[in-house]
Amino acid sequence: MSRSWERQVRKNQQKTNTLRQKTGQERIGTTGTVSQAYDTFKGRNYMFPTFLMIIAIFLTIITVGAQMSGVEEASGASYWFIIVMYVILAVIMFLRRPFLRVGKDRVSTIRFNRERTLLAGDIAKFRIEKGYVTIETKGKSANWIFSRFLKMFKTEEIAQRVTEFAEQHQIPVEKK
Repeated sequence: MSRSWERQVRKNQQKTNTLRQKTGQERIGTTGTVSQAYDTFKGRNYMFPTFLMIIAIFLTIITVGAQMSGVEEASGASYWFIIVMYVILAVIMFLRRPFLRVGKDRVSTIRFNRERTLLAGDIAKFRIEKGYVTIETKGKSANWIFSRFLKMFKTEEIAQRVTEFAEQHQIPVEKK
């Protein structure tokens, strides 16, 4: 097919998919992007928000103490703005839940504010310990650690699903 014909097909396909989406029908012509069913395991981040709240309380104590002692520089609104921003950041980090999604041939999680995905071929092995599930990767990328203590994951359920995933793709599982 010529390039102009391919562009025309793509343009018409986008229009059709937009109309089909509005009527609740499935999209057509999406080659390679098959929707997968994922098992999602959610945790709760409480360590970093607690650290941010401690900083906010510390800054509040210092600011109030400085204002009481008559320091003119501590009476500005910028100090209170910084304290409020620490509190807001702590709330956002607490409400934003970390997760592990296990699909048919991939696992994904959110790391460094992006969703990261590992295909089954990129996984070296799974290590299952009491309270921890570790996904060791091939290459130089860092291992993924899911902890009951740090992020409040249900590690028993994750371990069960990861073991099934490993059996399907012949990935070694190390249980301690």
